[in-house]
Amino acid sequence: MNTINKLDGQLFEKLIIGGAINLKANVKEVNELNVFPIPDGDTGDNMYMTINGGIEYLKKENDLSLSKKAIALANGMMLSARGNSGVILSQLFNGLAKGLEGVDSADVLQMCNAFKQAVKQAYSAVVKPVEGTILTVAREAVEYTEAEKAYTQSINDFFEKYLFVVEGAAVVGDA
Repeated sequence: MNTINKLDGQLFEKLIIGGAINLKANVKEVNELNVFPIPDGDTGDNMYMTINGGIEYLKKENDLSLSKKAIALANGMMLSARGNSGVILSQLFNGLAKGLEGVDSADVLQMCNAFKQAVKQAYSAVVKPVEGTILTVAREAVEYTEAEKAYTQSINDFFEKYLFVVEGAAVVGDA
């Protein structure tokens, strides 16, 4: 695997599309994870429709800067948001776009700061944030990557550390 020191708009687009493909393949499992506020069984579907709507805007953005791609994705997701989970997901990406504003490409420190902005935005968008939800997972993943940033040399390392927490939360949720 190539070491990536900066995330640019093209790679961001590939990551988002890959993540959406992975979400689509696991929609049923995500649907079953949701139990708050009620086990409505559509969380994965709502998240997928939300991110897929954002991807339509992302692909139409011709400017290859990370900032412009992130803004296009966030705008499309906000317009396509479905259900509580879709709205929260769109707010995470809206905060990420704000954290990447004016950036052509981002290093690990810039990504840490942008992800902190994403969590802050999502928490502020929810009237009564409840721990044990996607908000908690996002916050704890950001806290971990922030604590580990001195030992994080590449974008690859950054996402590996972030996903370590996210995947751990999914395993705990399955228990």
